[in-house]
Amino acid sequence: MKSMCSQAIILISLFGCATSDIARVNDEYRILKEGGSMLTGTFRLASLKADALNESNDICIKQNKKVEILDEISVPVSLGVFARYELSFRCIEG
Repeated sequence: MKSMCSQAIILISLFGCATSDIARVNDEYRILKEGGSMLTGTFRLASLKADALNESNDICIKQNKKVEILDEISVPVSLGVFARYELSFRCIEG
């Protein structure tokens, strides 16, 4: 029984995680974050935005550059809809 409960918890946490997609076209990047479950805490729009901003900063730091935000799209969590945050940016000399 304990094993069954452990497996269920692992499955819930895996399938409930936030997803992150990063796309690059020329010198512009786009990060899409979509919320997961309340168990992982990734359902909040603020968490998704913070994660995306941290990822964009990490990408630009590796190039010794700074983030320039081009566009943001936010979709808050609602009944039957996970929160979503999309960030478009480029890395500039700074």
